[in-house]
Amino acid sequence: MITTAQPVSGRPAASDPRELLREAIDREGSAAAVARRMGLSTAYIQDVRHGRRPAGDRLLAGLGLERRIVPVEGGR
Repeated sequence: MITTAQPVSGRPAASDPRELLREAIDREGSAAAVARRMGLSTAYIQDVRHGRRPAGDRLLAGLGLERRIVPVEGGR
């Protein structure tokens, strides 16, 4: 199985969570502002932004994304 993030709405498929998070931080002025809006810690937002932790479902939802599990045939 492969885990992917897909846009919830009609947003283009170029939906890298780290890039969207960077854009949200730029737009809202700080990682703390994004964290407050999403009900997450600033440290967690920064960890995801810098690739130290994966984006969880709440963060993905806050970015307009959802996690989908896609079965892949034949691979093992």
